[in-house]
Amino acid sequence: MRWAGGVAAAVAASVLGAALFGGGGEVPRPGAAGSGLGTQLAALRGANDLVRAGREEVGRAPALYPTAYGRLEASVGGAVPPVRGDALVEVVRQDVMDTAAWRAYYVCLAMEADQRAAGGVVDRAGIRGEAEREAIAYLRAPDRGDDAPTSLMTRAAFLRTLGCLGRGRDVPRAAVERLAADVARSDRPAPALYAVEALRAVGVDATPTRVLREAASLAPDDCAGLEAVQRAALTLLGGRSDRSTRACLRPALRDPDPQTRWLARRALTRGAPGAAEALPRPVGRVGADGLVARRPAQMGTLSATYDAARALAASGRQGEAPEWMVAGLRKLGAEEGLDPADRVLLAMTCHRLALECGPQAEKGAEEAAALAVPERLTPANRRSWYGAMSARAEFGLGCRPTAVDLPAGDPDLADVAAVLGEAGCTERAAELVGGTDLVGLARRALRDGDLVAASDAVRAALAAGVTVPQAFWDELPPLLERHRDARFPDLYAEAAGGTATAGATLAAYRLLA
Repeated sequence: MRWAGGVAAAVAASVLGAALFGGGGEVPRPGAAGSGLGTQLAALRGANDLVRAGREEVGRAPALYPTAYGRLEASVGGAVPPVRGDALVEVVRQDVMDTAAWRAYYVCLAMEADQRAAGGVVDRAGIRGEAEREAIAYLRAPDRGDDAPTSLMTRAAFLRTLGCLGRGRDVPRAAVERLAADVARSDRPAPALYAVEALRAVGVDATPTRVLREAASLAPDDCAGLEAVQRAALTLLGGRSDRSTRACLRPALRDPDPQTRWLARRALTRGAPGAAEALPRPVGRVGADGLVARRPAQMGTLSATYDAARALAASGRQGEAPEWMVAGLRKLGAEEGLDPADRVLLAMTCHRLALECGPQAEKGAEEAAALAVPERLTPANRRSWYGAMSARAEFGLGCRPTAVDLPAGDPDLADVAAVLGEAGCTERAAELVGGTDLVGLARRALRDGDLVAASDAVRAALAAGVTVPQAFWDELPPLLERHRDARFPDLYAEAAGGTATAGATLAAYRLLA
């Protein structure tokens, strides 16, 4: 998922859900390294002054999200090459960022002109059953941890996906009616637009009453007063489409996000036959196989920036965040209309660095305190559980009663125990890992070259009050040495001999703290 519903949900889910916090402990540790950490983070600097997930640059291999929206962008006023089905099947299989239902949604967008063929691609990729179950389940009972824009966007996407896959009749009428009612209450144009269009496809008219009412208060020439993606959606919903609106939208044709570029291009050609010819050529380049590659611009994320902030704090260098990173955070803190999930993560990052980041971070801190912890952690609500528990741990909000229902041997067990302990639920954490040789797990992970898994196991041990023997700390330095980035030795790689990532760097400094 991307952006305020799609993306923000993926960001809220995976970002807040990561929740890897440093543990405590009374055992002597190796001396903290990282004297050059603040400076060497420049190797992970993104074009947006946030930290990138890894030092290795993202190539131009075809990817699902840019293919979906890049094709839509290129189709506004122009023809696009047909998708080669076998090539798209491979791209779907390689996508590890998105759930099955979201992957199916992107396939349906990419093959909008041939929905039957889209269903065939979903079938051949082996995700149809999982995608249909996920979409129907969400429409029946949206994740209570999702904010209103995310929920609206997700339900709209999944309604469209089920229609594309021939399962539209299986959507409960009550779910459709609830979606239409929520359109009227929404204050975000883009989720409202997607919901209106998805509902129209099933014969239901919905009016974004609140969006259109509040649009009247927008200053015509205040381009900063509304994100480009929201302004474009508002225009497509019937809002103002005059010279000042077009002036605000034209720069969005070069936005890094193809979804924003597509909506802006649609808005700029609304009601103006032939207008597409006067616009700059689309940024996305559709290949002969019908696929679109990722853009080469290397963008940072709040998730990786939060990892970097925690690594700085764990190394005792909280005050050495690079100026560009601080500027990037404060820029977001002043950005009106920042997505709620991003606001919470921004607040958590700035809190960890003891920075004042502006009104959006302040609002995010308030929203973090209001996040409800699910009564029980299950595979289905894992992302919202992580988000709420992570926020409580970061801001010291205390434990909330919660049960854990994970299958035996779940790979996230150590991480779950660590988050519980760091949020103050130490007794529950101890119960969860009781009888597990966490130090042994950490040793094996380090010997196998899995730095993050080793760090998780040690975090879980410390959070649950397990004593880590001095012998482990004595063994640690040479094992960590293998994970140093050869070019930037104060940064660490997930696998021995690899290139640095923000997550591995955090894992290393937690072990060294």
